[in-house]
Amino acid sequence: MVNTLSSNKVPSLIAAFLLAILGLLSMYQEQAPSVSGTWSSVEDVTSRLAEREATLNQRIKAEALLLSFTRAQMTRYYWGEFASSLNELGLSAGKLFIAKVERSKNNTMLWLSPEHGVEAYLAIVRRDSNGTRLERLHCRGDVSKLAKPFLGTCPDGWNQF
Repeated sequence: MVNTLSSNKVPSLIAAFLLAILGLLSMYQEQAPSVSGTWSSVEDVTSRLAEREATLNQRIKAEALLLSFTRAQMTRYYWGEFASSLNELGLSAGKLFIAKVERSKNNTMLWLSPEHGVEAYLAIVRRDSNGTRLERLHCRGDVSKLAKPFLGTCPDGWNQF
């Protein structure tokens, strides 16, 4: 009976010894492996998060300005014609954006390019194909395509929202 008890303890002692060695080895590793592999340091994570927060803040302000521009231009059109500037509408792009308003008899556009950042914005208010209603279009995309011609929908590579 003593032999069976001691034979059962040997594998348990070996397993405990191996686990203790693995624990000691992991304690003495110089650097723990990175979980994500994409961010190399705390500073990198902090700067990426700050950049995302700035982009989201800029996006919120741009979308609010585009919506105000759209509503104001629709109102102005029903009273006669589109306004030719943000000042005429009582709006301002603030310090975040450089704003450019383009207008014709049938449509108006507000282009917003950021002072800092890579995301630009566009609002279009235009008469529909029948000339009876106004329609709007809001776009967001890469600032590098800001000055390129487009066909009246969002510029290539931009997203409509």
